[in-house]
Amino acid sequence: MTIRRQRTAAMPIAMMMSIFLLSAVPSRGWDEKGHQIIAQSAWKSLPETMPKWLGDPEIGKQLVYLSTESDRWRGQHSPYLDHINNLNHYMDIEHLEPFGLSLQTLPRFRREFLDTLAIMREKHPDRFEAYDRKRDRAYTRKVPGILPYRIVELQWKLSAGWTTLKTYEQHRDLVTDDMIRFARGTIIHTMGILSHYVADAAQPLHTTQHYNGWIGDNPNGYTTERTFHRFIDGGVIELHDISANSLTPKLRKPRRIAREDSWSDVLAYINASFAQVEPLYQMEKSGKLRQADGKVFIEERLIDASDMLAAIWTVAYENAVIDDFRVRQLRKSATRTSPNHDD
Repeated sequence: MTIRRQRTAAMPIAMMMSIFLLSAVPSRGWDEKGHQIIAQSAWKSLPETMPKWLGDPEIGKQLVYLSTESDRWRGQHSPYLDHINNLNHYMDIEHLEPFGLSLQTLPRFRREFLDTLAIMREKHPDRFEAYDRKRDRAYTRKVPGILPYRIVELQWKLSAGWTTLKTYEQHRDLVTDDMIRFARGTIIHTMGILSHYVADAAQPLHTTQHYNGWIGDNPNGYTTERTFHRFIDGGVIELHDISANSLTPKLRKPRRIAREDSWSDVLAYINASFAQVEPLYQMEKSGKLRQADGKVFIEERLIDASDMLAAIWTVAYENAVIDDFRVRQLRKSATRTSPNHDD
């Protein structure tokens, strides 16, 4: 899903922001098949250092199913849900400029980012078109997307899940089998939800205002068809008969990303995808997108996503710690329920 719009170097900032506000249209990331290919490929690529129980085929199936869960949330058609969900799927990098930002200078925290947007609107009203609240049912059109924040936040939620499980496993005498099972379930769920956004970031059209056909100045004559996003999401995958099995021989060993702070790695990953926006449009114009070159291009985007996803899953596991507070709570609970405890 996305809100995307285009600017060129010659386009006035006010005009750019007008396009930003008026062209906001929801769109999907990779179709279900694309997300499922990425999740399954990442699961296959997990290193041997990850817990063995993750290799259970049933868990692989759960991850594949959950990879498209956040797109299913849109089916509720609730502005409350759309308000917290829609912006998570993209970042229109060109639209950071009127706020005095770039992908490289984004503040590290979501709230700091949103505060910066509000401050810049207040200080430089001339850069922005008048805002019509009536045209923004879910109140999302003032923000260029928050995809990198969603990825990093979920990575650390996943680490927290692993911390709980690691703590339980280290104090097995204080927990039940159900607690272990439920902790694993939380991990699987977070892995699946996280996979969706990492996959979205590898789809170049989720990083640009040109999300569904070129807009604004178009000297190179790129397609303006409003079906382009849909074709990249799924049509081109079907056209080239790409599947998780066909990608398996081409999968790479997961990259290494910074363990303590992956923010720069996530931004670099998104920037690499953004760099493929114009090459993607060029391939469509030349017809190569429907030929062998196009298959290689889309396969590389899927492989890059699965590689990054496996890396983030892995580093989230590696960042797990022992929760000393939880240990104290477990011990208190065990004391209260001990048959020798004197009430």
